[in-house]
Amino acid sequence: MKKNLYYRTVLKRENVIGLAFQNFFLSIASYPRLILEVFIRKNFGQRYFSFASILTAAFILIFFPLLISWLFPVRGYRADPFDDFWTKYLSWYLFTAAFIIFSLLRAREVNNNPSVFDFAKFSLYQGDINPFFYKIQFFDTKPDVRTIEIIYEPAIFLIAGFVLMFSGQNIGILITLASFCYSFSYSAAYAKGDSFVMDKIDEMILNEQMENAFVDDENGPNSKGVTFRMEKPTSQEMRRKVAETMLEEEEETDLAV
Repeated sequence: MKKNLYYRTVLKRENVIGLAFQNFFLSIASYPRLILEVFIRKNFGQRYFSFASILTAAFILIFFPLLISWLFPVRGYRADPFDDFWTKYLSWYLFTAAFIIFSLLRAREVNNNPSVFDFAKFSLYQGDINPFFYKIQFFDTKPDVRTIEIIYEPAIFLIAGFVLMFSGQNIGILITLASFCYSFSYSAAYAKGDSFVMDKIDEMILNEQMENAFVDDENGPNSKGVTFRMEKPTSQEMRRKVAETMLEEEEETDLAV
């Protein structure tokens, strides 16, 4: 596809607040998503699910309650402060143990997957979706991947998080926050993907309508909405020459597989 310089320098615009929101959740979502995905997905890509990430997440899960208890010690009637600690954090460490076990299972799956270097699998693959989620249908409509990732998957954990949180278990707070990050990060990823596709489509339409809208001075419905807001040469021949300079061939790198 030819690169349209007018589109890329003049027309293309970004929602700064929306973009900042998307980038924020995409930047913080890695570990919140990791601690949930190991339970519901499998066969991750090699670079998406690394052993270093497992160790980091496990380290945080193990030592975060200890850090909080040290910074904010419980002062009350209990003779043994550890009684109160385990009342709040027993389920936290049970969750941590389950996370480690499932992570090791996922890591074994990754090791058994075809090699990325043989072009057998996308290294950033985000895992197989559990078939259970495709069976959740409303009005006899099968959900698509987008709905599952943004709504169904995080909703399962959100419900569990609320139950645990209102039962006085601090792990419920973590699961609830992680489920929000899960949903918002996938929503941001889809928004970026939608914008990317619309950018390509708009640029293709603009290229297609260069002769009609720029040279022949058509606009609105007669040019699929393309309008060039600028002073143009009076001569159609000169307009055509200017239009040619607004299009560039994009450099493409071919990779033989």
